[in-house]
Amino acid sequence: MNLLAVRKRLLLLAMAGVLMTLAVAVAAELCLAELSTINRQLAQVSHAQRFHQDADMLHDAMRADVARAQLAGSGTPGLSPAAVRRETARHAADYRKALRAVESLSLSADLEQALDRLRPAQRTYVTTAESLVQSALANGGRAPAALVGYEAAFQQLVQTQSQVTDQLLATSDRVERDAAAEKQEADRMIATATLAALAGWLALVAWHMRSIRSLHRALVREAEQRSAADLLQRTLLPTALPTVPGLALAARSVPGSVDHRVGGDWYDVVTLPTGEVCLVVGDVVGHDLSAASGMGQLRNALRAYALEKASPASILRRVNRAAHLMDVSDLATCICVVLDPATLVVRWASAGHLPPLLATAPGARRLLTGQPGPPLGVIGTARYPQHELQLRPGDNLLLYSDGLVERRSAPIDAGLTALETVPISNWEPDAICDQLLSTLLSDGSDHDDDVTLLLLQVSSPPPVAEAGLSTAPAEV
Repeated sequence: MNLLAVRKRLLLLAMAGVLMTLAVAVAAELCLAELSTINRQLAQVSHAQRFHQDADMLHDAMRADVARAQLAGSGTPGLSPAAVRRETARHAADYRKALRAVESLSLSADLEQALDRLRPAQRTYVTTAESLVQSALANGGRAPAALVGYEAAFQQLVQTQSQVTDQLLATSDRVERDAAAEKQEADRMIATATLAALAGWLALVAWHMRSIRSLHRALVREAEQRSAADLLQRTLLPTALPTVPGLALAARSVPGSVDHRVGGDWYDVVTLPTGEVCLVVGDVVGHDLSAASGMGQLRNALRAYALEKASPASILRRVNRAAHLMDVSDLATCICVVLDPATLVVRWASAGHLPPLLATAPGARRLLTGQPGPPLGVIGTARYPQHELQLRPGDNLLLYSDGLVERRSAPIDAGLTALETVPISNWEPDAICDQLLSTLLSDGSDHDDDVTLLLLQVSSPPPVAEAGLSTAPAEV
């Protein structure tokens, strides 16, 4: 075989190797594109489930408004008609806001049709509820004609909404299964194409060795990135909680899966120049270096603003503006609590985060009520309502991420109810955290999100007189 023939064969082998390599790349690109599409569908369905759950909670709140209006209209002491009107108006506005949020999503045709069937019942219900409240307040708590229409609207809403809830859950499960199946198919296609390419590369030892070196460099880069991500997250979480006289602190941070190298949850405790203590729990969506980087930016910004000004609402407002300017693309929620150890007065504000849990000395527990603001970075000019309460010796205040209570197979209300009722036998701060984790995460098959807990316990009375309890939220 002459040199020209050798060169031609080498050229043919080289072309075959290139084509096989391109086949691997094209197969990977097609599979990843399909997987990305399914993941976007899953995100839209998840948002629809959350907004649908919000509407479900608000229609229950309006049913409570109707009952209060009947009592207030009949002259029941302690119920202000004006207050009932304000609460009804607020719940109705939030209800309609949740409906608009669902309408803005891009969902499959069958889900859109189901939601289109539900919307008339939702709109009729909120209108009839508002009308019944006004009639009951104006007619001594009695409005039989309006009550008949309201009950009919409520029954229609409950029946249709239950069907849509089931369909949303079924769709979410189906899309998740599709995503898992698509990932497996992608792995198989890429593996098959790679094996075919290797058959051609075996004839090109030099090219094969270069590919190995290239792969080695890629693995080294990945290992370096993984190490950097792990180190970054470790440096972003406190190595130890501060010691504050009269208070006991405990925290836990649990990854949602062994596959998650990096989490988006964080917590922090900062002693302020005023002597107050700032406690923070946040959650950035994602489990990669981008999530850890976004978490670090938000944490550092919050620490800086907390040291400048100790109002939770103003801290979140400034962090939100910074997140908007820094274009932190990942969805981030956060709750900020500022405690004065001298008076045990707590001020708190939430950026789309779940409410704190208050456990009093006798063991009673309840979720704090208070309107949250939007997640960080979504609306540059967002404002955050601020709320206040008075703690007493023995009280426990728990901040947590949604991984503690949110499950794919159940509404989040079920998780919140479990948090309020899970048995606690040992009321030491660390023991409380361990008992909550061991009980609420006992079924690991339905849990894949990071979990963060930050618990504050008042262990002794403050050195000065207690401050009064403020029940009116203040927006800063």
